[in-house]
Amino acid sequence: MSVAKTSGFGTQRSRSLVISKPASSQRACGADPVVLLTGFGPFPGVERNASAELALTLAQMAAERHLDVRFVADVLPVDWRHAPLRICDLVSQHRPAVSLHFGVSTRATGFAIEAYAYNATRLMPDENGHTAGSIDLVSGDRQRRSATLPVRRIVRDLRTAGLPAELSSDPGRYLCNAVLYHSLRQATRTQPRRRAGFIHIPATLESGVDGERSLISWPEAIVGGLRLVDTSLMPLRVRQGVLS
Repeated sequence: MSVAKTSGFGTQRSRSLVISKPASSQRACGADPVVLLTGFGPFPGVERNASAELALTLAQMAAERHLDVRFVADVLPVDWRHAPLRICDLVSQHRPAVSLHFGVSTRATGFAIEAYAYNATRLMPDENGHTAGSIDLVSGDRQRRSATLPVRRIVRDLRTAGLPAELSSDPGRYLCNAVLYHSLRQATRTQPRRRAGFIHIPATLESGVDGERSLISWPEAIVGGLRLVDTSLMPLRVRQGVLS
């Protein structure tokens, strides 16, 4: 069994982590598929963002379960300008087969699996006090994009595991929505068959944060996150590396 190589840098506000195997363990037919996991850094009202820690933790733990997959985790800035640019860079650089974007919501009590992203913004300042500057994320682009994860299967699998999960059609109009929209849009331009989606977790997983009381504990968030990875990778297993 090969030992994974881990590289990372940054703080809770901005951090990247890449877990890969030595070159000798790469498949003869080409590079291993990539799973991209992202979370957010702090933003007004949330000094510690549980989504960042979850993305980094899942990358490390999932790499031990899926030895033929390379995992990339990144903590995105809560910034209207830089977060979309960072997503586009990550997708272009790593060409992930699966992208799982995590964020916190004061409305979520369990896992909220987002079905859509909208080409719209909310006049709410980011971490640096800036607003989106436009009512649209991309002027002239389509108004809605559908998540390409198997969202209903994910909800069903999480519920089967005894974890609260729901399908959501409203990701808000803040940076969570913006990241999913840009991720899906970038995929259609570079890798149309890539799977991407957004998952909201309770903001109250982090102590001292306001919101609906979380019905999941931190260990359950990790268990659910690993099931999310497993379910999202299923098409790769069935079709021998080709997403259906």
